Amino acid sequence: MHTNRTNAYDRHDQRKPFVLLVEDDENDVLLVRRVLKQRDSETRLLTARDGSEALGILRSEDYGGHPKVVVTDLNMPGMSGHDLIEAIRSDPALQKTVVFVLSSSDLTGDIDRAYQYNVAGYLTKSKTMAELSKNLEMIFDYCDAVELP
Repeated sequence: MHTNRTNAYDRHDQRKPFVLLVEDDENDVLLVRRVLKQRDSETRLLTARDGSEALGILRSEDYGGHPKVVVTDLNMPGMSGHDLIEAIRSDPALQKTVVFVLSSSDLTGDIDRAYQYNVAGYLTKSKTMAELSKNLEMIFDYCDAVELP
C-alpha cells in the first residue's frame, strides 16, 4: 500500500517549470526526492503513480502545464510508461515535452520502443544506490543546463 503523496507546491511558483516523476514505487520516489534535496535545487518535483495521473497533471492548468522534464518508469499499474510516452507524443500541446525513462527493464524491446517515441534518454535503475543517484544527478544536471520549449 502506498503512502499518500501530495504534489504540494507554493502557489506563487505554480508557473515555475517542474520535473514530473511518474513512478509507482514509493522507495524510488523517496530516493529521487533525496537526490533533489541534496542538490539544493529550486526545481519543483511533482509525482504521479501512473501514466493516467501524469497526463492529468500535464494537462492541468493548476500546475502551470510547463514541465521541464518527465521521468517515467515503464512498468506500472494502470497506464504504463510506454502508453504515457505515446500519449505525450500524440498530443500537440505536449509533444515537445522532454521525456526520460528510468526503468528496471533492460530489455531491448523496451529500449527500442521508448526511442521510437524520441525519449531523451533511457536509464536503467541500477543495482546500487550510488549508480542510481548518479543517473538522477545526470537528469537534474540536464534540467539545469538546457533551455526547453
